[in-house]
Amino acid sequence: MKPANMRMCVVLVYVVFVALANGDKIDIPIPCRNTSDCRNMSLPGDAFCQKGYCMCPRLDNDAEACSSINASMHENKTSGSLLYRRCKHEQDCLFEGGICNYTISQCTCLKNYVPSSNLKTCVQKIESLNVSCTDKNQCLAFLANTTCENSTCVCASGYYYIDNACWKMAGYAEPCTKNQECLHIEGNICTDNKTCGCPAETVLNTNGTKCLTAAKKIQDECTESVQCAFEFSACVDNVCQCREDFHYEREMMKCFPNKAIGNECNNSYECYQAEDYKNDSPIKSMMCDLNICTCADNYILNVENKCISKSAGSSLMVSLSILVCVISLTVLS
Repeated sequence: MKPANMRMCVVLVYVVFVALANGDKIDIPIPCRNTSDCRNMSLPGDAFCQKGYCMCPRLDNDAEACSSINASMHENKTSGSLLYRRCKHEQDCLFEGGICNYTISQCTCLKNYVPSSNLKTCVQKIESLNVSCTDKNQCLAFLANTTCENSTCVCASGYYYIDNACWKMAGYAEPCTKNQECLHIEGNICTDNKTCGCPAETVLNTNGTKCLTAAKKIQDECTESVQCAFEFSACVDNVCQCREDFHYEREMMKCFPNKAIGNECNNSYECYQAEDYKNDSPIKSMMCDLNICTCADNYILNVENKCISKSAGSSLMVSLSILVCVISLTVLS
């Protein structure tokens, strides 16, 4: 063994001997010639030599003479967790947020700190969402179902913030226990059968983001066709209407396809002549006879292929006869 190392061993043996002889409360400063002497001993890695003695940094950024306590503490250290290691003195817990709990003789976290997610150190608690963080436990100490994402405290994936909490996001028609789990879809609720859905008389919009009021009748206001629940209907110009080539039968409260004279039909509601609906007449000029659209009783087909009443047809024939006579007399004269 080199003479220098021999002298250092003698010093350490002397230190330990004095400590044992006088009890563990006696701290003997450890002499040194340079910082390498301190780093080669069982002392913290940041120890340094000053004025002939090894100095150990303190929690308040100052330094004090290293002692047998520091040597014992560093000897008992592991390369893993700083938290929950055994301690007898505050120097045993020289890491941010650390403190020695003398009751259990373990390093624990100060009041405003919590254990990190890897349980190796302490991290400071945060006070709200959307603030800077380095560890998810900072966020979880403030609010359940949170995490640290992109250095910001946010609700964990699959959760969203409402009513001062991060709630699970249950999809439409998925199981739920509380309304808050469904409210990420505007107007959605947790229904009596414990699934997320729109309340009565409302429907889910096309992109699944909110519930809309369902139309009760044709001509009700709308923003999307899904609100117009009638068959063959659509939202046109923000009003529920029958789709193109369909017409609304008030008596049946539904839309029917437009069937012209000679078209096949299933019932008289399908047989359509626009004039009947312009006047909103209760008597229709067409009917379905033997599954073919024809003119109704007391109606005849005119030259324009439209059904007109027989009385109107007779009046028209008289008028035409008179007109022909007038023209003839004019020509002869």
